[in-house]
Amino acid sequence: MELNIKASFAFLLLFLARLSDAQTPAAQPAVFDITKYGASSNGDIVRHLLDAFKEACASTSPSTIVIPKGTFEMAQVKLQGPCKAPLELQVQATLKANADPKQLSADIEWLTVNYIDRFTLSGGGIFDGQGDELERLHITRVTCGPGHGISVGSLGKTPGEKPVVGVYVKNCTFINTDNGVRVKTWPASHQGVVTDLHYEDIIVQNVTNPIVIDQVYCPYNQCNKDLPSQVKISKVSIKNVRGTSRTQDAVLLLCSKGVPCEGVEIGDIDIAYNGKEGPAKSRCENVKPTFVGKQNPPVCAGAQSA
Repeated sequence: MELNIKASFAFLLLFLARLSDAQTPAAQPAVFDITKYGASSNGDIVRHLLDAFKEACASTSPSTIVIPKGTFEMAQVKLQGPCKAPLELQVQATLKANADPKQLSADIEWLTVNYIDRFTLSGGGIFDGQGDELERLHITRVTCGPGHGISVGSLGKTPGEKPVVGVYVKNCTFINTDNGVRVKTWPASHQGVVTDLHYEDIIVQNVTNPIVIDQVYCPYNQCNKDLPSQVKISKVSIKNVRGTSRTQDAVLLLCSKGVPCEGVEIGDIDIAYNGKEGPAKSRCENVKPTFVGKQNPPVCAGAQSA
């Protein structure tokens, strides 16, 4: 599952999701394309999405709701089960929220998916909150994979980015993903702030980078790694993460030498690696975390224990 989320207001994603039972016979899902229900780029798609969801949720066989490529406006919406069969929401489009936060109700989040077993979110689409600032994002009970996992960033490439504050990821499972929990910023970056990030009760199964803070993120050598990131990361807690890593570096905390990470707390990490290189290990730069409980592999040897 890969989502790029840009938000200028507080919203909450509640996904009660599970992978389909591996023993369930494969079935060709019915497709519910929202454009067949009247959705277009000229107006809000909520009514059309709800119409498609009502039929898909009532289906006794697997179904897929498709929001096709294009750009659509979407007001606040709740998709609530239970549903009778596995359901996939395939977002290929760019979905835009109302650009005026005052038009948003404080009583409902932008997108809520609730009480749906065997739910899949896919499509590689973009949820665009019409801004760069992100405050108080909750992601709970998500099972995802394959894909990129859950990432904050990449940040710092554009001047004037607003702070990312309050991201909570809890009770999530990652299976065969590139990353588990990740924060990434560009080196040679503009100034920025990422603070109050909390990850708890995470299961990783054959994940390439289960835990990673990467402040030298530079794909395709598009930047100068010799200059440090100017995005300040602080108040990060990572607790009760367990499972298996696809690579030996199970924990990577690679913070900026220009603005080192502060207030990083690591608690009860148990991640195994069974490759020929040896047991799992960690790498740390420009960070002095505090610890609660046990860490396997040992994280940032010599750092302070709480």
